[in-house]
Amino acid sequence: MFERWKKKTELRNERDKNSLRFLGAEIQPNGDLVFIGQDIGPVVERTFGSSEYEWQWTIKAENIPSFQKALGEEGHIIKLLETHFSDEKAAGLLPFLEEHNIPFESWYRYGD
Repeated sequence: MFERWKKKTELRNERDKNSLRFLGAEIQPNGDLVFIGQDIGPVVERTFGSSEYEWQWTIKAENIPSFQKALGEEGHIIKLLETHFSDEKAAGLLPFLEEHNIPFESWYRYGD
């Protein structure tokens, strides 16, 4: 039986009355894997001097197999992300990419 694989996921979506922490991942039509994140609140302001921080990381399609290999598992990349980087583990994604020399493009924005 053919199984449809998810193309996107929310790895972190924490909200309270003062803050938001979000990290999502999506496979683009061209095969690239894009992470979109946003943190809002007083912790961000204490760390960065403004209350909002947004970012995007893109792993090109040709580098996804290296990412999977670094994870040490086979399987669909979205499921692997959910296993290894959901909720509190989301904070480990960037250090993992850097430690394993996974090439990615990044974009950041600080500001209110």
